[in-house]
Amino acid sequence: MLQLVNESRVGRVFRAIRLHQRLSQQTVADKARISQSVYSRAERGELAGMTIGSLERIATALGGSLFVDIRYRGGIADRLVDAAHAALVDRVVRVLRRSGWLIELEFGFTVFGDRGSVDILAWHAATHTLLIVEVKSRFTDLQAMLLSLARKFRLVPNVARTELGWDAAAVARIVVASGTYENRSILARHAAIFDAALPERSLGIRRWIRAPSGSIAGVWLVSKEALSHR
Repeated sequence: MLQLVNESRVGRVFRAIRLHQRLSQQTVADKARISQSVYSRAERGELAGMTIGSLERIATALGGSLFVDIRYRGGIADRLVDAAHAALVDRVVRVLRRSGWLIELEFGFTVFGDRGSVDILAWHAATHTLLIVEVKSRFTDLQAMLLSLARKFRLVPNVARTELGWDAAAVARIVVASGTYENRSILARHAAIFDAALPERSLGIRRWIRAPSGSIAGVWLVSKEALSHR
């Protein structure tokens, strides 16, 4: 069950967005696959007993996104997340280097004021293949993640060609994430989105890394066991 610190604010935000879009409560409830009475409770901030899934469906029905934050012992949680991210990066780098890829970590780029960085940029010289890797310890805002990856896919190859001399014949992109129950559930729940934008999965990605041919786009979920394997 979900217990929010400021439940009344969540309800007010739901109501404000709905009124802004001139939608009825019943319309939003139907889109969220809940009853009108349950949605009315949500707008009043009466969220006791509601699940994250229900609130996420309401947010999606309104065209928004649900964010859940966890605070733990004055910032320790952030350091734990950073450690999880670093472990994922380390795992991917080791796999890539074993297959002969060159690596650039945190590759920054600026194109006409559009700035960003790539967690792992990899180059397979034998096939002139460029790989853009986005590392996520957990999935949050899927739309933002996919937009960011698409922007990098569009801008980074030219920057890599100019700055590194990596003139790519093929450009691939993958998202690497922890293979947690939460991430696997999100992947399954939003299968249509992932299948359209990032159709390849872990086994196929690892095979492709060993012998890249053409471009791929996919999601590689790394298990806890794999993270501890050297």
